[in-house]
Amino acid sequence: MALRILLADDHCIVRQGLRALLERAQFEVVAEASDGVEAVRLAESLKPDIAVLDLVMPTLNGLDAGRQIIQRTATAVILLTMQTGEHHVAAALRAGIRGYLVKSQAAEDLVHAIKHAARGQIFLSPEVS
Repeated sequence: MALRILLADDHCIVRQGLRALLERAQFEVVAEASDGVEAVRLAESLKPDIAVLDLVMPTLNGLDAGRQIIQRTATAVILLTMQTGEHHVAAALRAGIRGYLVKSQAAEDLVHAIKHAARGQIFLSPEVS
């Protein structure tokens, strides 16, 4: 059975690209959200295995949305971002985020991060690890 994925990014073209990448890798994208509030609502109702969230989104950022998703569901959360600052990575790990990926390498690492998160492991982009 394919892992069920929720995508959240405020850029439609990014979501479309991520969906295509994940579907080629045999994952099932069950929903897409354009902001953090919508991502939390969809995670609560659909209970995906993994939520892939952009860190910078309107209304509710990916870190705060991820915290809520982790508190309210059994969904593992992976963040996608351009932010490589140590304080961002540390905050994500403290929140229980299972993956922290830098967007410049996300296509290469995203499939690995999802598989790690599904096993309860943490995956960090090489740039931040």
